[in-house]
Amino acid sequence: MPYLVIQEQEKTMIGRGFVDDALTVLQHSAPAKIPDVLAAAGIDANALRQPDFKLDATRYSRLWLAIAEEIQCEFFRFGQRPMPPGSFAMLCHAALSSDNLEHAIRRSLRFFTLLIGEPKGELILRDGLAVIVLREVSPARPAFAYRTFFLILYGVLCWLVKRRLPIHDIGFRGAPPPDRPDYLDFFSTKVRFFQQETSLSFDPVLLSLKIHRSKAALRQFLAQAPANILLRYRYDRGSASAIHKLLRETPPANWPDFTQAAQSLHISEPTLRRHLRADGMSYSSLKEELRRQYALNWLQETDKPVGMIAAELGYTEPSAFHRAFKKWTGASPARYRSSQPEPATRNRDYGYADRS
Repeated sequence: MPYLVIQEQEKTMIGRGFVDDALTVLQHSAPAKIPDVLAAAGIDANALRQPDFKLDATRYSRLWLAIAEEIQCEFFRFGQRPMPPGSFAMLCHAALSSDNLEHAIRRSLRFFTLLIGEPKGELILRDGLAVIVLREVSPARPAFAYRTFFLILYGVLCWLVKRRLPIHDIGFRGAPPPDRPDYLDFFSTKVRFFQQETSLSFDPVLLSLKIHRSKAALRQFLAQAPANILLRYRYDRGSASAIHKLLRETPPANWPDFTQAAQSLHISEPTLRRHLRADGMSYSSLKEELRRQYALNWLQETDKPVGMIAAELGYTEPSAFHRAFKKWTGASPARYRSSQPEPATRNRDYGYADRS
């Protein structure tokens, strides 16, 4: 059976850790309501006690909504002020009329600040990147708070521009939860803890993306939220997922051309192109995103020479890699590497395994 079909039948599951995170919020404010909330979400309390318990996105969404209704806060009381039920819908309405992604980000962050006060989001340009910084004067919040903030914001932004937005880097204040490897990445991007500020960065070229959504589309989006923002923009299904897996399993220097990729997936070229376009993607953009991810990871975490990185990414000339990298980050590979904190040990694992 073609991989594409298999992927579309799979369900992405939410691990027990994130279920516990959400229930901990209720444990602090209304523990007696936990049985009612679990029942409303269709969760068996006995099954929840199993160490390998997982939850599909639909039931996790119900849990999220039930807790938010019970505590009257859609940000789980992580803000300086509560975010009343209905705020997410108003945020989407406020962002819908934006001209482009930059406008939508700034408007959304202002809306968040009006509602919750702190953390206060701000969009800045720094070191060749667009950076969303969360300003705080209070002690670091739990990692679940920062993850929730970015999950809400990122989900809305991806929906507005009809495509997955590649994330360059994410940093959280404070320490990661103990024994929770699920916090070490966010939408396939490595998370760095113990940072001076909580931030999410991406290519500033994306700021000019136009908003093309209607009020009718927004009604459908809100009817499916928050389940759709939990899954929609990961490479978990469909053509983008199939291409992503195919490329991850092949060294970049040996990546197939578009015709070969379509043949590998047992799908015609026009159909594959149409599917990718519907996802807001193209074959070339998927390849470039992965090349960039590999380059950043190798420069940060290994001692792989820059010339070797260029060759293994499929660049016939190092100068071509330098030009591409400078377009991605605004810096040369050498300068970028020298600006990164020195890891405790640089490893020499140069494999292509998917970290998502």
